[in-house]
Amino acid sequence: MHMEIFSGEDYISDLPQSIIETILTKLPLRDAVRTSILSNKWRYKWAALTQLEFDDKCISCTHDRALAESSLVTFVTRFLFLHDGPINRFSLSTAYLQSSPDVDQWLLFLSRKDIKELVFELGEGEWFRAPSCLFLCIKLVRLELVRCELDPPVSFKGFFNLKYLSLQQVLIAPDAVENLISCCPLLESLTLSYFDSLELTIRAPNLKYLILEGEFKDIRLENTPMLVAISIAMYMTDDIAEHFGQSSSCNFDKFLGGVPSLERLIGHIYFTKVRLSVTLNMVD
Repeated sequence: MHMEIFSGEDYISDLPQSIIETILTKLPLRDAVRTSILSNKWRYKWAALTQLEFDDKCISCTHDRALAESSLVTFVTRFLFLHDGPINRFSLSTAYLQSSPDVDQWLLFLSRKDIKELVFELGEGEWFRAPSCLFLCIKLVRLELVRCELDPPVSFKGFFNLKYLSLQQVLIAPDAVENLISCCPLLESLTLSYFDSLELTIRAPNLKYLILEGEFKDIRLENTPMLVAISIAMYMTDDIAEHFGQSSSCNFDKFLGGVPSLERLIGHIYFTKVRLSVTLNMVD
């Protein structure tokens, strides 16, 4: 009978640092934290992760919403408290958490970490009101917000490094969203979804990709010479249809006049009972 003798060597602890880091980046954050029990060498290695993706899987499944919210807040707060080093990306997607002072504190913490990518998608119910410290994250390259209220402070000068901006179901004044876009000189991709009855002028010299969805009364593109792709989904209510019928400013040729580099245009118009979809390829 052959017996295999193990030397007792700790292969887990002897893994190169680069491999440990790679393994941790592939794990959900909840599992990454649990690796601390593997050995002393693994203890708190997760605290140096630079890409943080928080979601409802970070906590145990429960039907008690209050317990789930409390557990998630505790998990994120403790994670950030123990974190050591830079944070390049912070993403929070949850059905449990809504507006909370804890979220405000997290954003203040992230603003001091020179965060590069920020994604917030909070649950149904009361909308999250973004605190003013969000606008202190001046190193942002990517910003995605879903279901929140946004009110840039008067002191806000712009996100000078931002290249990707996505606002979905965001409550923001029309002039504020125009100013926000104009204050992002490097912006290359812009998504505005579920905006209602908005008259919008977009000024973005480096913009390449534009996605619009909502009830737009008037859209003007000014100083957008780099635009190559536009996707528009318009919801045509009676008052907007009347506005289009009476206004000469809502002219298709005029709308496209400021986009000399356009290669692809996708348009969807949704009526009460009729859906019209048009796809145009415009390639020189």
